Amino acid sequence: MPPILHGTEYQQGPERVELYTHLSLYLLALLEPILLIIWLVSTSTTDTSCPYAFTVTALVLLQTVMCAELLRAGLSRRGSHRSRHRLRVACAGAFSLVAMVVPLALYARGSLPEAGAAELLAGGALTFLVGPLVIAWPLGDALALLAGLAACSAFVASLLGASGAVIAGAGGVGLVGGAAFCCAYWFSDWTLGVVRELRRTREVQAQLAVAEERLRFSRDLHDVLGRNLTVMALKSELAMELNQQGQTTAAAAQMAEVQRIAQESQEDVRAVVQGYRMADLRTEIEGARSVLRAAGVDCRIEGRTELGDELQSALAWAVREGTTNVLRHSEARWCAITLFTQGETLVLTIENDGVDPESTTKRGGGLVGLAERLAALGGSMEAGLKGEGRFALCVRLPFGSSQNMETTPS
Repeated sequence: MPPILHGTEYQQGPERVELYTHLSLYLLALLEPILLIIWLVSTSTTDTSCPYAFTVTALVLLQTVMCAELLRAGLSRRGSHRSRHRLRVACAGAFSLVAMVVPLALYARGSLPEAGAAELLAGGALTFLVGPLVIAWPLGDALALLAGLAACSAFVASLLGASGAVIAGAGGVGLVGGAAFCCAYWFSDWTLGVVRELRRTREVQAQLAVAEERLRFSRDLHDVLGRNLTVMALKSELAMELNQQGQTTAAAAQMAEVQRIAQESQEDVRAVVQGYRMADLRTEIEGARSVLRAAGVDCRIEGRTELGDELQSALAWAVREGTTNVLRHSEARWCAITLFTQGETLVLTIENDGVDPESTTKRGGGLVGLAERLAALGGSMEAGLKGEGRFALCVRLPFGSSQNMETTPS
């Protein structure tokens, strides 16, 4: 079973990255009121008792709430940017505009004693709007909106009597801080996109793993039970004919063989369910010889080889499928199974007579499953009529030069 199906540990990494990224973005959004509190604490009591302190604090808190809500909506990734976040963008932009203009106006009227404080408060309001706006709004539109808000605040502040130097200083603070926050938030948003895509990819991988496991199970089950059921039906029919002829001992022997095959089928099905079943080439060849001869088919086998487990298993399934097709879809009198090499290619051919041409017009599920097994090892398969009433199955697999091949007639 692929590791994608093992509990939640496989998903834990991306979820942690996403959680930590969200926390860092919210901490950046809450940095503005924290800095304001530090500034107010460090300011003298006489200055903080001025009316501007309450006004600026209220504006900063309202802007922080609106920006945090805009950030939350942007991180949710539901709906389009324009249709879902338009109202939140408008509210956050309006509060930020007020938060930029008020400090400049207070300084122009003399309520704010320091020009640097006015510049930092006005520029900071623009800076802390940049991040949530970049997350919730397309980058080009966000930059255009920020430029418009900065121009608007400068125009309104100049009308309220703010000097050009203070407005320029606030613009410089907003430009530098906004660029830094824009890069930080944009990179975090890109990281979140990569994490979400990784999660979707792993979900798709899990679904594909489940589908692949189902295909493996159905293919193996078909290959395991196909021939065994055919042999059981054949031997049951033979036992019935022997019993009708009075040969009860021979009929009992055939039924005992049916019982043995049924028990083997149960073990094979359990192995398929557990995913541990490996077919053995020598066993399948001997089984094919025995079954075909019991069905009255002259079976000729040439070629023996020592192969690796994967090659041996693939060829064993090919022998099993070819034998099943001979029993099911033909009235064969002879069948030839040949295993030989062509350069570095291992070739297995199963040929028989007694085939009805109409029975080979469609490829069955067994041949499709066999083709999938061979493709996984870089092999190929050809199946079709070869002359009048003859059918041939040809399997080709890459064969390393280190493998030993000895061909002997049987």
